[in-house]
Amino acid sequence: MSDRTVTTPSPVEWTRSVVSNAWHTLRTVYYANSVSWRALKSGALVFFGFFLWSASNILLSYQPSWTFLHYPMAYGFVVLLYGPIHHSVVIPLAVRLRKRGGLKTRIGRRLPNVGLGAFLAVVVILGTFPTGPMVFDFGAALDDAGADVNPDLLCTKSGPTDERAVHCHLSESAGVDSVAVESGGKTIHTDDSPPFEFTVGEDELAAVTDQKQFQVVLRDENGETLRRYTRTLGMVSEG
Repeated sequence: MSDRTVTTPSPVEWTRSVVSNAWHTLRTVYYANSVSWRALKSGALVFFGFFLWSASNILLSYQPSWTFLHYPMAYGFVVLLYGPIHHSVVIPLAVRLRKRGGLKTRIGRRLPNVGLGAFLAVVVILGTFPTGPMVFDFGAALDDAGADVNPDLLCTKSGPTDERAVHCHLSESAGVDSVAVESGGKTIHTDDSPPFEFTVGEDELAAVTDQKQFQVVLRDENGETLRRYTRTLGMVSEG
């Protein structure tokens, strides 16, 4: 009977093997180029991007001071748009170019990295300067789902720069018992009497990523939130 020595790998070797296998699997999935894999990866990125974008918007609607959420919000928003393009256009093109030889091979090897670099640059820019359709007030939409009260919040601003005042009123007041204006996590104005018109000064508003912002919260007679509006000073038209 022959003796066989069983060698147990060290923790370092085991960890290196696991990481190496995981990296190989990841690269295999990343460069998988069949139609079914392209559709699967694109669909997964659309789902992940929408989840990250919407979840960040929902949290930010209720916690405006959590400005770090602009970065996962930007990541989800950009991957929602660019993710399918990267895996249905960029990766297949890179795979084809790699087989051509010469300059085309070098371009094919670098093309995915260039695409990812541009993707990350756009994420950083949008996360630092959030604007446009990326920022959506999901909080108001969620409040709408459980309430029959659906007035429009109409606001205008007037006055010289740095001394402007914002005047707002509701299109209707039925079902609303009180209105609170919040900025920077603090209540700066309350109104318990219809027609719920109010004016706040620019100096009362807190800045979020260099933009003055405020929330208007409508409550019923039990103090329950009916609707929540989020407005930035830049969104308000001149009166």
